Amino acid sequence: MWIWTNHRSRRHWLALPALTPLVLLGSLANTACGDEEEAAVTPPPTAATPSPTRAEKAAEADSKTDESDAVYTYNAIGKRDPFRTYFAELEHEETEARKLSELQLFDLDQLRLVAVVVGTATPVAMVEDPTGKGHAVKVGTVIGKHWGQVKHIRRGEIIIQEEFRDFTGRRVTHLVPMKLPEEKEETAIR
Repeated sequence: MWIWTNHRSRRHWLALPALTPLVLLGSLANTACGDEEEAAVTPPPTAATPSPTRAEKAAEADSKTDESDAVYTYNAIGKRDPFRTYFAELEHEETEARKLSELQLFDLDQLRLVAVVVGTATPVAMVEDPTGKGHAVKVGTVIGKHWGQVKHIRRGEIIIQEEFRDFTGRRVTHLVPMKLPEEKEETAIR
């Protein structure tokens, strides 16, 4: 809403919506800085209470020391560790639920690919553990501590897919190739 005013022989258009906040602010300032004096609040008169005796004071001091001497002890039996993540507990329960094979006792870095047989309907590879024992693996064999699974057996290598959980709890898959070591050619002079 616009108002036409005459100020010192000048005509101005005043915007009423723009003036409204200024008027409200001025009225609040005026009421906040009023001249009224605040009434002094006096507490109601109380009956005279007798001062406690020495025996009563000693009894109060003893009860206060009994309360402050009480020590809280935390009993962790049957409760989960608050510093372990929930996902680690899930993973731990999953591993307990399944039985481990001999190949799952070792990391993939500790295992060595020794032989690969391809060209048949079911390709087979041989993996050697750190103790020197050989294990035949096919596609689908579980291998390694992280529940890796043999996905492909190709000429000279096998591909292992490992699944683990990241810090948010999502399952992440990781493909790990395991290759045959290259044979050193021996040159014999005859």
